[in-house]
Amino acid sequence: MDFGKVITRAWQITWKWKVLWILGFLAALGQSNGPQTNYSFTGGDLERYSYQFGDSGRELLGLVSGLLIGFICLVILIVIILWVISVIARGGLIAGVQQVEEQGSTSFRKAWSGGGRKFWTLFGIGVLAGLPALILVIVGLIVISLGIFAGVNLLDVSEAAGIPLITFVVLVCGGSLCCGLIVLIIVLEQIRIYAERAAIIEDLDWIQAFKRGWEVLTDNLGATIVLWLIFFALGILVFGISLGLMFAIMAPLFSLFAFNEPGWWIVGPMCLGGLIGTLIFALIRSIIMTFTSATWTLAYREMTSISGHPVLDNLEIIEEA
Repeated sequence: MDFGKVITRAWQITWKWKVLWILGFLAALGQSNGPQTNYSFTGGDLERYSYQFGDSGRELLGLVSGLLIGFICLVILIVIILWVISVIARGGLIAGVQQVEEQGSTSFRKAWSGGGRKFWTLFGIGVLAGLPALILVIVGLIVISLGIFAGVNLLDVSEAAGIPLITFVVLVCGGSLCCGLIVLIIVLEQIRIYAERAAIIEDLDWIQAFKRGWEVLTDNLGATIVLWLIFFALGILVFGISLGLMFAIMAPLFSLFAFNEPGWWIVGPMCLGGLIGTLIFALIRSIIMTFTSATWTLAYREMTSISGHPVLDNLEIIEEA
């Protein structure tokens, strides 16, 4: 594989078809962590506050509990919606690059339609990619729990036998589970990447696409590792650039705070700086997501010997003639 050609073409598509950046932004939404809360409201709390405040306290706590449940349901609904949008957008990025290569152009509507048409297939691929890791975690936790339980029981008989067993289970079994899980997730993630492209480019169903993803990975393991290393190096470069941009944004704010007495006025500059930083990093993330997806799509086309861009092919034929 000509990695330079693939990466150059991916950047050309990313830069020319900026409409794909919107899909890149939407696809990145599924990788964001939702809001979390660590506070739990128990029945004991409810009884205690109800006792202190009487009927009005019960009404207030009932209202607060209802609002809390409603808020949690709203958050879950938003997370599901964002995830669905992310899956469709991820498919849309693949469809968009495919349309550019096959038809010479794309649009947000065409790319989004291509991803939406294969939503349930992409969903099935995601399930197949996540199921083995989930099974490994469940089985591993059961084995570790049984080992710890056996070690605790041995403590009643002999500490010299129980403590080494518990230590072995926690360190060796737990460490092996973590390492195995990391490797398995990486492999499954790569299968998912290829399977999604098989589903959209070759119009396969989710089981056939997953098998095709495994086949492409095993047949092109070396090229896949090289692409991973390239993305790793690019990731370090992008991280450094992002860090520099962050300092560039924050430096004026720090100098402003250093030479002025803090007060309510700092809220405006902080909000403005936060908004500018958020927009810049969202743009960077959208471009990276688009470029990464385009690279994997073009690499998949190379690996499976799918013909390249018709316009470029014609130009090459003319030049050779």
